[in-house]
Amino acid sequence: MKRISILACILAMCFVSTAWGQAPAHKPPVGRHTPHRIANKTSTIPHVTESRNFNTQTNPSDDSKIWELGTYPGGTWAGLGGINDFGVAIGFGDVPPIGDDGVGYTHTLAVSLFGPRAGEWIDLGTLGGELSRGWEEPYWFGIADTGLIVTHSVTPDGQVHAAAWTEHSHLFDLGTLADTGNPKFKGHNSSYASATNRAGTLIVGWSGVNGGEDAPVVWTASWAWNNGRPVNKWNIHALDTKGFPKDLEWQPGAVNDYGQIMGFALDTDETFAIPLLWNPRPDGQGWNLMVLPYIHSSDYPYVLPFGIDRKGNITGAIESADGNTWLARLWKPLNVSRTRYSQPIELPIPDGYTGCEAVGINELGDITGDCYNDVTDLPTHWTLNTPTFSEILNIPGDWGLSIAINNRRVTVLTYGGGLACPGDTFGSCGGAIQLH
Repeated sequence: MKRISILACILAMCFVSTAWGQAPAHKPPVGRHTPHRIANKTSTIPHVTESRNFNTQTNPSDDSKIWELGTYPGGTWAGLGGINDFGVAIGFGDVPPIGDDGVGYTHTLAVSLFGPRAGEWIDLGTLGGELSRGWEEPYWFGIADTGLIVTHSVTPDGQVHAAAWTEHSHLFDLGTLADTGNPKFKGHNSSYASATNRAGTLIVGWSGVNGGEDAPVVWTASWAWNNGRPVNKWNIHALDTKGFPKDLEWQPGAVNDYGQIMGFALDTDETFAIPLLWNPRPDGQGWNLMVLPYIHSSDYPYVLPFGIDRKGNITGAIESADGNTWLARLWKPLNVSRTRYSQPIELPIPDGYTGCEAVGINELGDITGDCYNDVTDLPTHWTLNTPTFSEILNIPGDWGLSIAINNRRVTVLTYGGGLACPGDTFGSCGGAIQLH
């Protein structure tokens, strides 16, 4: 199998009910996280639908529990990239009807691993618009422990908008910076939501014009009353970019419960990427922008942070100029205020592998990502507590990625091959592993 290298970035009201509460587009940014067969035409399915299609087993070699979730019933591919502490996993996949080209409509999907609804794939629907088949859906989404899911979808006028979903509200539009009334953002008609924190109090992403001219944004929650009941209202704010060139492409990728927002900025020709961090101001009035430490290198011009934990530890990778080599990296805060960080720390490459990327991180110090060689690309596990440790996770497939892990040590998978998911490089299934 050839190495998987696709240019894409990785990442409300409580709905933890008794059923779930057990135990265009501009050019995608630099990154490798996206389903491997991504043809898309969003449908107009008006209601949330759900179906059951999964298998669980114990890996006899290491006693870790494995979920083989497959695809949405009737679909041809799926990829998971987020999971909360209640075991609700999210990702993208196609849903019926399947077209003559062999793929269905691409939707954001969710599936619970635990409880009476375990194995039910939930179709979150759309904002009412459609995209032509062949649309590439990057891993821009997130899920909070409250059950809030953030993603993006298409409006009836054909623009991509940031969207959020809860069990009570279903999918709703988060809007763009044009909604602020600021004349500077009058033309903004598109947006994406890339992540939310575990508490479900912040959403990050970007807003732009026709999918371009990005401005990094954060949505904050406030309460309003509607028909005698409290309703969460999301307000969009532009993040600070002072002192930086105006033609950068901004990609906020993750946010933690402390309020730190991590991401990167690309030049318009995508010849370099700068790692960034927005820290909450002590007075609570916005965020201060800083550049994470990195070594300027023409050989590795892309410095890409991907995940952040509550303590401020940041996972990521550096990418070579030709895009063929990825090396996993980690940043650690050096002071209590988190205004000083270490240079990117090298994470070990397992024997027999060429390169890696570190993406998911939980509050226990587990880090997940993937490592590759000339034959395959497989989920990988590191730990903050033992910086020299790395291991390839044993999955029921021929290749796979693991870009999110929760505090129950369950990491979600996108994988292909094997008996349960016989897809080749261009087909994928969803799954999960609970580390032992």
